[in-house]
Amino acid sequence: MKKILFAVAMSAILFCLTSTPKIFVGTEDETVAVVNAREGLPLTVEFVHSVQKTPVVEEIVFSGGEFVLRRTKYQSQGVGLPFDASDGKFRREGTQFIMEYMNRRFKSLEFRTGKGTRFTLTVDGRKFELHKKFPVGTKIIVKTF
Repeated sequence: MKKILFAVAMSAILFCLTSTPKIFVGTEDETVAVVNAREGLPLTVEFVHSVQKTPVVEEIVFSGGEFVLRRTKYQSQGVGLPFDASDGKFRREGTQFIMEYMNRRFKSLEFRTGKGTRFTLTVDGRKFELHKKFPVGTKIIVKTF
């Protein structure tokens, strides 16, 4: 019996050491994608701001087991968009406002599809037009496992 328990414990440890963490993208009921989580994995969130009605691009990387918001680009300042010096380094480039070096860390990400927001998520070069796949108000989850 001890040999069996030892073998099971060793198998579990070996599995944990050799299995690659994954990133899940989907809803509580449906999987959209599962990708290998690796240091520096890029994620991009694109949407039309619900109030300003202008495009927003958020650049995120997977780092240290978390999602890190690095930069936000937008065309119109307003509600919910970064602007303060404590948010990072702000600059303007043509018609774009850019807040970079934000380094906001998240264990997981949750978004909701919205009316007219054209919510799109790109993970490691794979683009998912989630506003076309799910009805308005659907909660989209991005997490590791």
